Formats: sequence, structure tokens, C-alpha cells
Amino acid sequence: MGIQVHWLEEEMDLEKSTILVAFPGVGDVGKLAIDAINQSLQAVTVARIMHSSLPPIAKLDEDGLLVPPHLSLSYIELEGKSLFTLTGDAQPSTPDGQYEMAQWLLSHAQSSEIISFAGMAAKAETKEVFAICSDVNYRIDLEQMGVDIRRTEPKSGVIGMAAMLTSLSPMFQVSGCCLIATTIGTSLDPLASERLLNHLISWWSMPQSIVLNAKERLMEKLESMKNDDSVDHVGELLAPDDLLYM
Repeated sequence: MGIQVHWLEEEMDLEKSTILVAFPGVGDVGKLAIDAINQSLQAVTVARIMHSSLPPIAKLDEDGLLVPPHLSLSYIELEGKSLFTLTGDAQPSTPDGQYEMAQWLLSHAQSSEIISFAGMAAKAETKEVFAICSDVNYRIDLEQMGVDIRRTEPKSGVIGMAAMLTSLSPMFQVSGCCLIATTIGTSLDPLASERLLNHLISWWSMPQSIVLNAKERLMEKLESMKNDDSVDHVGELLAPDDLLYM
């Protein structure tokens, strides 16, 4: 099938813009952050991007209509600048699908900056946020902005759409980096998402209105996951510093 794009609004130009990308992953760190940005800045979904390698699960939208599996491209008017977000319930499940989706986005986003969000599994006491990139000049620019750029992490590399978008970006005249927050990664981690957003706001001078109420979101997510085993998951994850996250 390849890629099909269903524009819900008038087709928009992605060049010379900032595009934030995230999908479910380790701790869902990036996905939670993108959801918070879309909610806080009232993003408007402008397109659904479909590919045959997306999991074949059609869901009801906010109007009760069944829509095909897709990635959502949303637009935010931000102080006269174009800001887009790209996210979904899943990313393409095959290497071919991930390459094709990444190349489609990169080919339509020349002279843009694409920042992919991700989580990296680490010990509970490790609470770091850093970035990696694939272009020397862009790396220099980021370091001058104060961004913590790593050269030796993640040691195992990066997989999926984040890997393709960041590593292929120089071939398309796109500035691409991956912004990573550490997490224990065994459950949803809104607190790591909050750390990631705080660094995004600081390093890229994003508006302070990007707010993730970590405790509230954590409570909601964990309450929805609780079962009849009577284990107090909420209490465990909201324990003091020396026990887990807080």
C-alpha cells in the first residue's frame, strides 16, 4: 500500500518548521510528553498518515466514527512559528515501514528541525535527560544552546522511527536529534516525561505553558491498570525518593 495521507485540513507545508515526534516505547516517556504538548497548546490534528505496516486496529474517534490505523500529524501556532507533532498508538511494525515513514517525513520537511522523544531504561536513581544527533554542525549548534549532547550513549544504539528520523536526517537537509529521558521502563513514567519536557522548554525556549501534571496523570494511568490483586501500585510509585521515583 505504501503511505497514504488523509488531510483533515488544507494540506500544509512542513518545511522550515519544528516537528516533535514520539511513539509508545520504554516507559511511554515520549508519547506522554507529546500528548501533554498537544493538550496544553491545543494542537489541531491536520492529517492522518497511514501505512500497511501499522497494526490493523481501527478505533472510534471523538465523534464515534471508526478510523483506520494511522499516525496523527498535528499543528500548533506558536509565536509566529510552525510547530508540528507526530504521534500514534503504535509505529510501523516492520523495518520497511519504519524506513518508508521516516523517509516520507524527512522528504517533506527540508530545512526543518525534527526532535524525536524517547525513553532509555536505567536504574531508578538515574534521572537524566540528554540528546544525540547525527550531524556535526547541528551538534555544535545544540551544544551552544546548552543541550547536553552525548557521544557514547545509548551504548546499544536506537531503534525504530526515532533511529531512522535522527540518523537519516542529514541526507534530507533536516536537523534531527533524539531527546532521551532515563526511566526504569517497567511501567508508564510520567515523571520522566515531565523531566524531558522541562529540558525541552529550557533548551529550546519552548513556552512554559507546556505542563505535564505528573502525579495526576500517574494516578489516572495506574488506577486504570489496577486489577483485583489488591497490590497498591499507586502507593508504590508515589513512594519517597529512596524507594523509587519521587
